[in-house]
Amino acid sequence: MALNEPHKSRIIGHMNADHAKELEEYLRAFNGLSASAARGAQIADMTLDAMTIKTASGTHTVAITPPLSSATDARVRLVDMSQRAKQKLGLSDIVVSVFTRPQGVGVFSFLGVALFIVSAATYSLLQPGTAAWEVLDEVFPYGAAGYKWLVKAMVIPVLIIHVTEAWWLARTRLYTHGVEAGTGLWWLWVACTFMEGWPGVVRFDRLVEAERKKKEGAKH
Repeated sequence: MALNEPHKSRIIGHMNADHAKELEEYLRAFNGLSASAARGAQIADMTLDAMTIKTASGTHTVAITPPLSSATDARVRLVDMSQRAKQKLGLSDIVVSVFTRPQGVGVFSFLGVALFIVSAATYSLLQPGTAAWEVLDEVFPYGAAGYKWLVKAMVIPVLIIHVTEAWWLARTRLYTHGVEAGTGLWWLWVACTFMEGWPGVVRFDRLVEAERKKKEGAKH
């Protein structure tokens, strides 16, 4: 028994319009395509036991397992395949598509790191006899020489800590929640977390939790 044309057209239209991301995940999880090769996935045809999906990289056949017995099985089966694909790829069903600005302690952390970057960038300009040297000699607890020593001593630890925090966010959260590497959204989260540190990770987790509660609330 085959899918009748009206049902097939309705399923294909719905999947292509509203679930292109899931189609890409089918190709990545079940056919082994890379994210770039799976991009732009659209169903071209569908039978009870397979979907023919086209992307810029070519035409691919994804088996529907177990096969559909009729069109009425399609929604449940495709949702089940989506869940299995996400599990196989290590993806969450909560997708983050927005960036939120630093808040609270994150603002102070961001500004503190920004100030340190300015201090490190102007390190070589601070020399005895300059106005800045004289000011620091007056106001900094250990004088201008102590200020330069402190800035130099902090460069490597600050870089290591903040690069690690930004990497950790990208590795354990951004990929998992559907933020594709290299996109503008990905760079916003990574760059901001590099600047503010751990508060950026906490803010992302709160956003995920808010999205989870919103999704659960929609079920009731």
